[in-house]
Amino acid sequence: MKNWNLRLVGVFGSILLIVSEFLPWISGQSLLDIYIFSTYVAVEESFLFLFPLISGIICLIGSIIVYYNVEYKINSVIVNFIGLGFLLLFLFEIIPSEVGYISGLQIGFYCCIAGFFIVLISVINVLTISE
Repeated sequence: MKNWNLRLVGVFGSILLIVSEFLPWISGQSLLDIYIFSTYVAVEESFLFLFPLISGIICLIGSIIVYYNVEYKINSVIVNFIGLGFLLLFLFEIIPSEVGYISGLQIGFYCCIAGFFIVLISVINVLTISE
């Protein structure tokens, strides 16, 4: 029962990933605003701007799985790694193309990175649960 509260760490990290989608990232615009604008002008990679939201939802599902039942901890880790994989794809595809704006990164980027590391710590914590 002592690890019960530590299982909520993954939920908190996932929520940070989801919230980061709606916070300002670059030039005071949220990723949702950038997605809508890039869809309007028909940029072919516009769907990538939704990846933090998608990965946050996937990681939230993975965190809820282990919160529901500890016996599903391997399933939870696999689902969390899938979500983090989507996020890494986003970070390695979008951030290098926005190198000119790195100095203008705002709170959304930092919430996303913090959520990533919190979910990663949660995965390590889930693997050490011995109930």
